[in-house]
Amino acid sequence: MGYFDTLIEKFDENPELEEAFGKHIHWGYWENPANATGTLMDFAIAANNLSKLVIQTAEIQDGVSILDAGCGFGGTISLLNETFHNLNLSGVNIDNAQVERARKVITPQNNNSIEFINANACDLPNFNRLFDYSIALECIFAFPSREIFFQQVKKNLKSSGKLIIVDFIINPNIRKFWLWFETQILSRLITDTYGSKATNQVEFIGIKDYENIGNKTGFKLEKVIDINKNVQPTYPVINKLIVDNFNDFMTAKGLEIFSQLNLINYQILVFSSI
Repeated sequence: MGYFDTLIEKFDENPELEEAFGKHIHWGYWENPANATGTLMDFAIAANNLSKLVIQTAEIQDGVSILDAGCGFGGTISLLNETFHNLNLSGVNIDNAQVERARKVITPQNNNSIEFINANACDLPNFNRLFDYSIALECIFAFPSREIFFQQVKKNLKSSGKLIIVDFIINPNIRKFWLWFETQILSRLITDTYGSKATNQVEFIGIKDYENIGNKTGFKLEKVIDINKNVQPTYPVINKLIVDNFNDFMTAKGLEIFSQLNLINYQILVFSSI
């Protein structure tokens, strides 16, 4: 079982771990990576800063409706709840244990409304309203289908709405090799190391693939923000936690090296509905 599959149970044993991962289960963002200290507390701040950057990039304001798909423990929704007023916030996650924790620890404030729903992002429930924004922060690679997810978001988004994706993007120079490597080896190693509770297969794709998916589903890729260098301090922090055997080491270090060489780039993608 991968490290993050039993994360909630680990919180009871390690309060510092809960401080680091109790809200966010995604990479951290450092404006100046040289200032990273390598501690769990520093990582927790950086993970929160990534959510802040996504919110700033989306240009979210008071009074809007937001869908967070793959919301985890609800960290981004918690930040929105603390920062803005009169929001309608919906978080969807396939792991019910994470949903239950989010419901328990996050209380609406600032006249915001919040709901957390245990559901598949590729089979969204009926919300009885349309959203101004949909966010998928470092989770879409584990969804059954990006194209189906885009279709589901399109049905639930206002005509002026935006979809913000944060994902690991494959360099086109290694695309053919990556398709083979991922299918034959890497997908199993990643889920064995990081976790398979939500999925037993992951898929990384390139920008052109995203553009094609957007064109097929009624979205235009408006903006790409590469923050690959800003997330690099995440790897040594995470790797110290998850490496338990040789396969873990190869997976964790492999992703780190691919990222350092810009063969996998960590990027924010902003799509507008068309």
